[in-house]
Amino acid sequence: MEIEKPKEKYDQLISDGYCVVENVLEDDMMIRLRSVTDTLLDAQTEEQLAATRSSGSMISIYMHSLFSELVVYTRALLALDALGFLRPKFSSGYVISKPPKSPPLFWHQDWWGWNDPCSYTALPQQLFLMYYLVDTTPYNGCLRVIKSSHLKKHPLHDILPNAHGADLQRVENPDHPAFQHYPGEIDIAVNAGDLVIGDSRLLHASHSNQSEERRTVITLWYHPFFALLPEAMQAHIGRMRQKLHWSEEDWNRIAELNPNYQGDIEPMKWNRTPGPELK
Repeated sequence: MEIEKPKEKYDQLISDGYCVVENVLEDDMMIRLRSVTDTLLDAQTEEQLAATRSSGSMISIYMHSLFSELVVYTRALLALDALGFLRPKFSSGYVISKPPKSPPLFWHQDWWGWNDPCSYTALPQQLFLMYYLVDTTPYNGCLRVIKSSHLKKHPLHDILPNAHGADLQRVENPDHPAFQHYPGEIDIAVNAGDLVIGDSRLLHASHSNQSEERRTVITLWYHPFFALLPEAMQAHIGRMRQKLHWSEEDWNRIAELNPNYQGDIEPMKWNRTPGPELK
């Protein structure tokens, strides 16, 4: 697989906080992922759906072995390689699916390492790789982002509560600023099988799903420069392994991407709130 204009995509990722690599998922993998995700989503209870009403679902990818194949999917790793991320490490992921006629996803950013100075530099500490399993537009809940908000302060940084908090997930107050539109926000409409790569510090949300069909995305988290991260950050990432439904065969499959940490440094304290260094 050859990536078109990789230098331009890399520059966009660094400056804007995201880029799109088209047509990454092949048809066979798409069919398998749709089947597995539909089965997992159909099994959700009313209580689970209510708890994640805004995102739609937050199902760990460790719930099915197929996702271990996606973690090491050759075409995605080739895309990362073309962008200059030669030795990425993987940490976690989720199936995030908005049901028909569901509300928008709140604005948030997903980075947790704001206590360290490296979080205020241009190089990404953590990337999201989002695989959309259906064509996605503003009508059925496509991603929306605030360009460059991974490096520059935005008014939302001062008014957003804890990301993924219960009140936002349940949409207890749909008039909350986290659900509103903001000047300069960008819609990222994609075709099924496209891959959206983004910096975890980027402010992002999604539109409501006004359609009659679910809109499913699989989000995987990678660390493109794991070996260069502070040791306390490596310690935190290296201890995030979950068992759930993955077998030893699944873990062996992703062994090259497993962020093993063997030191004895205390893991970095979790902090999802940017400091005054973000200007």
